[in-house]
Amino acid sequence: MANDRGTLNFKRIIPVFKKEFLHIVRDARSLAIVLVAPVLLLVLYSYAVTFDINKLDFSVVDYDRSALSRLIAAKFTSSGYFEMYKPAENNMAKSVEAIRINRIKAIVTLPLGLEKAVKKNQTAKIQVIGDGSDPTTTNTALGYANMIIASVSRGILLEEVKSRGFNPKTIPMVETVPRVWYNQELKSSNFIIPGLIAIIMMLIAALLTSLTIVGEKEKGTFEQLISTPIKPLELMIGKLTPYILICLIDVAEIVIVGILWFKVPFQGNYFTLVIFSLLFLFCALGLGLFISSLASTQQMAVIATAFSTLLPSILLSGFMFPIDSMPWIIRMITYVFPARYFITALRTIFLKADTGISALWGEAWFLFLFGMIFLLISANKFRKDLG
Repeated sequence: MANDRGTLNFKRIIPVFKKEFLHIVRDARSLAIVLVAPVLLLVLYSYAVTFDINKLDFSVVDYDRSALSRLIAAKFTSSGYFEMYKPAENNMAKSVEAIRINRIKAIVTLPLGLEKAVKKNQTAKIQVIGDGSDPTTTNTALGYANMIIASVSRGILLEEVKSRGFNPKTIPMVETVPRVWYNQELKSSNFIIPGLIAIIMMLIAALLTSLTIVGEKEKGTFEQLISTPIKPLELMIGKLTPYILICLIDVAEIVIVGILWFKVPFQGNYFTLVIFSLLFLFCALGLGLFISSLASTQQMAVIATAFSTLLPSILLSGFMFPIDSMPWIIRMITYVFPARYFITALRTIFLKADTGISALWGEAWFLFLFGMIFLLISANKFRKDLG
């Protein structure tokens, strides 16, 4: 077709842009949902998704009833990580039933003769029973328990050293001095919220554009484009641009909420954030156009968009699970999902100071490449439909 050759004509793109923009503005309810939904989703999932464990219900069964056993029980409850489940305290049968019906996650058993064993310089063993039906929570809880017991053990050791007339400061020891960079408090919100930004925007951006063409197909207005001289690529650009502007507003909203409400530190620079947001939105909106070029109904477009954005963005992007721990064949598959690159970029921009776009060239090129692929494939599909 002759109309498909030559340079882009912005005189043909601008009317499509105006038409799409007016369509968005006139539908006030949908526009309000698009602008409010990202903030609501961010707040909801930021509180719901957390790796921090506080006030974990547990019980202590103290068979020793000594000063040492009471000290250990007090250390658990005062740590902030555990909260005593009173109905099962000091009752093994009730504790076992409580863990069976998911009222508690751990049982700490302090054996008879605990204090006597320590006084005789013998090793005393404390049993900590965890609920393996929730391995993530249980592993974290067992780690906290080991830390608390190790602290008590170290205190006993120092007291024993003092009682024998030694100065604990003169005893040679090897100690670990942990130091964490970029997220010193290891707050899960600092890790989760940048990832949520990518997931929320991937879903919303792709959904917006996947419905626009399909809606025109169902209304019959898409056929009117056949009689116009507009090129498929010009049509794509004209339809994408209004949604890029709206989605940029969404990104700005949820970034502000993340910084001001959830206190996520922003150590990078805003220029890099804008560049990566544009690249990612270009990619996500291109995917939405690609889906709309294949789907025949809006229902099919919604299902395809959710299937191709939501689950991969959560499971195969490094948001929840480290990619390095996945089998090699799954690691290869993760390279085709744009959220992987945007999540890496966001976490770097948010948490690592003095990190500019030069340190993230690989992610930037992948996002640009995927966006161009989706755009060109969609344009080719629409060229055939218009032809």
